[in-house]
Amino acid sequence: MPIYDQDRSPLSIIKNGQAHGIYPDLFREILIGAGLKPQLLPVPPMRRRIGFENQLYHLACCANPAWRARPREQEVQVFSKQFYWTKDMFIFPKGKSFEINKLSQLSDKLIATVRGFDYRGSEHFGEKVNFQNEATLMRALALGRADVGIVNEDIFNASAQKKYLEAGPIHDEASLHIRIHRARIDLVKPINKSIDNLISSGRRDQIVKKYLNQHNAISAAVPNAAP
Repeated sequence: MPIYDQDRSPLSIIKNGQAHGIYPDLFREILIGAGLKPQLLPVPPMRRRIGFENQLYHLACCANPAWRARPREQEVQVFSKQFYWTKDMFIFPKGKSFEINKLSQLSDKLIATVRGFDYRGSEHFGEKVNFQNEATLMRALALGRADVGIVNEDIFNASAQKKYLEAGPIHDEASLHIRIHRARIDLVKPINKSIDNLISSGRRDQIVKKYLNQHNAISAAVPNAAP
């Protein structure tokens, strides 16, 4: 099964060619609960999308229907129930936060974003400065190299850099689902049942808390130094 090839701790962690983290672990648990024996293989994003369209892969994680809207994708895909939410939040350099009641307030701001990501309402943004990932974005923002940034909430909460930053409001949120190729429509029911069990048993929350607590413990052990 294809999974992220990028290290975006704690969402995805690639170590020795193996994928772990909140998303891979949830994906793995759901598939095991559906009676499958998954082996997760880190695959680049575009290769995952094309491979799914061409039936190289019959399952993919973790997507929202709005993110997979190419005509060919819509022809061949169905989605499981929601199993998690992803939230993007505004963050600021320490002591330099400001109110964001509407996105048009960002028209004169320098905004830190992750290269290759799409952002709701980006037509209202002022100048953007792109970074390779959330970690480099947060380090740069802590040094005052932008007015405001947008990062995933779980990544922010697990980062040692958050002590140098201020959390702002949620910018956007989306439900996460497993994509199922129509060639394996028989997997929809067992996967949905597995998702129900994962949530009702509390196992989903255990996985999420494990990674957030693990990274908070690491952050607490890091000496207090300039970012």
